[in-house]
Amino acid sequence: MSLPCNAIAVVVVDDDASFRSALAAILEDDGHVVGEYGDLKDVPPAAMRAAQVVVIDYPMMASDGLSFADSVHAAQPQTAIVLATAYWTVEIEAEVAARDFIQLCRKPIDYDELHALVHQLAAGR
Repeated sequence: MSLPCNAIAVVVVDDDASFRSALAAILEDDGHVVGEYGDLKDVPPAAMRAAQVVVIDYPMMASDGLSFADSVHAAQPQTAIVLATAYWTVEIEAEVAARDFIQLCRKPIDYDELHALVHQLAAGR
């Protein structure tokens, strides 16, 4: 995949269609290339290989975003991972803290902060 100058390849996986579409639209408006998927099993391998940043919901109806983050990191340690959740608990925070490759974002997400985080993570790859 050839990206426009300064564009970041982002994969957004969230079972909430309105959140997923809004986030994808904002990132696309910023000039990024975004793939959006409602379930982890729907993400094509080529999209994952091209992704610089992956934004994953935790939890989703039929999937576990944390397990998916682990598998992405194992296969592509250079890919930055953002775990987005409305279910902020001490346990989730501890699980994420044990994985230094994940950034945790609490929903509702501040899109300006997420935009800055996406740029920061992509630059640090």
